[in-house]
Amino acid sequence: MNRIFESIIFRVAIIYSLGVLAAMSVGGAVPQLGAIAQEFHPDSPSVIGLVMSLPSLMVVIGALLVGYLVDRFGDKPILLIGSLVLVLGDLVVVYAPTLDSLLVGRAIAGIGYVLMAVSAITLLIRITHEKQRHMAIAVWATFVPVSFIIPFLTAGWVISAGGWRFAFWGHAGVTVVVALIAWLCIPARVKVSEQPSRTSGLMTVLRSPWPYLLGIAIGADAFLHVGVIATLAPYLQTHYGADPVAINAWNIGAMVLNALGCLMFGKLLNQGLSPVKIGVTAIIATGIPALAIYALPIGIAASIACSWVLMFFSGILTGMWSFVPNVAPSADSIGATSGLVTQLTLLGVLLSGPVCFASLSGELPVSMVSIIVIALLACAVRLPILYQGTVPKWSTGAQIIASGH
Repeated sequence: MNRIFESIIFRVAIIYSLGVLAAMSVGGAVPQLGAIAQEFHPDSPSVIGLVMSLPSLMVVIGALLVGYLVDRFGDKPILLIGSLVLVLGDLVVVYAPTLDSLLVGRAIAGIGYVLMAVSAITLLIRITHEKQRHMAIAVWATFVPVSFIIPFLTAGWVISAGGWRFAFWGHAGVTVVVALIAWLCIPARVKVSEQPSRTSGLMTVLRSPWPYLLGIAIGADAFLHVGVIATLAPYLQTHYGADPVAINAWNIGAMVLNALGCLMFGKLLNQGLSPVKIGVTAIIATGIPALAIYALPIGIAASIACSWVLMFFSGILTGMWSFVPNVAPSADSIGATSGLVTQLTLLGVLLSGPVCFASLSGELPVSMVSIIVIALLACAVRLPILYQGTVPKWSTGAQIIASGH
């Protein structure tokens, strides 16, 4: 048993699992939104979107602050505290008698999310050797799509087991178990220098335009693919009479392709393809299927096919997170740059639910097609970064490790 606990692969898997569980505070709610709406009857569909995306608000507000806490107190303690806060948020949701109290629980879960997400990537970098780190970061980049895959896989079981509250019970229980394993097998830092700083060079980062451009671009991509995956089932039900449970099952394939797309970006670069050409192709191949779903009467099957294509190329756009070192003002400021890009990315997730649901319900005087076009234009602001190439200007040729989200 000790050999298993001391294995780098096992430790990476545990940290990755906690990252997935943290992100499931958003993705785990998606299959349950319909049942929650039926029970609480919100005044506006945008409120249901907020139920999904509210945890992202805590990341938007707190990522840089949590970076300071990780530097001050250590990555492992913050990760474990975040796990407990996430569980507390789930329990508040489970016992929520009103929609307002449910939203309070979702906000608490969001605090757990930001504590876990920021500390987990720092911990992952600390415990891996340089040769292992590239693959570990590449795998880490898939934690958000995986956080959607698991809830879609278990949605039918959750319904048969006791309704939407059971989903949050299960999430809390699994989080407790994995956090306990992390407490037992993950070593704590002995000295501050062992872990990468999340706040070094912060003021320089905040004054540089490049981290903002990358964060806006990746945030726009997150807005687009989370908005589509959240609204696809109710949209197809309204327009074509589709079964939401069946659509959510098909969404599993879409998110698997999204995860593969995240991993594919680095491989495309290794094949010698131009970063700009990859970016332009991915933006176009993300936008055309998205527009087809909401602008054309293409039916259920074609809409599902379009969502799969969209999610794959959206994953490639998300994989451009590896350009965080390129936009960092210095090697020492990669951690702070990652924190800023994380905040902007999660701002996209935060806005996606309320905006997309409000648009489709007619509450927002902007069509879904217009929203998609705006998001695609925001995605395109990454092109000047890609044009500069894959080597940071400050690099002396040393191997650079991106602090992924």
